[in-house]
Amino acid sequence: MIDEVDDAEETAPCDRCGMSIQADATRCPVCGYQPEGYSPRLMRVGEVVFTIVIVLSVLTLIGGVTRFTLWLPADAVAQAAIVTPYTAGISGFFLYYIRQKRATKPTDSDLFGRS
Repeated sequence: MIDEVDDAEETAPCDRCGMSIQADATRCPVCGYQPEGYSPRLMRVGEVVFTIVIVLSVLTLIGGVTRFTLWLPADAVAQAAIVTPYTAGISGFFLYYIRQKRATKPTDSDLFGRS
């Protein structure tokens, strides 16, 4: 007796056209919908920029609190350190959003859709 292999792949409806497509497809073969954004290169640049802003914000916060600022005026760094938790938090949110947006598929029914 030969075991039958189920060749049926997991499918899900496309968010745009509603047609049943493979669940792991990155682009809908029917309507061409691809939820990754407009430019993968631009999304990578955004990830790098937001990561740099987070690192600089944390370094500014540490320098402002410890007053260890090398050649920069300590008072100016201490004043800038007041807003760095906000810049780091906002940049962290956008970094998370971009990374999750890049990973979405056309069959994901909500914004970050991975289950």
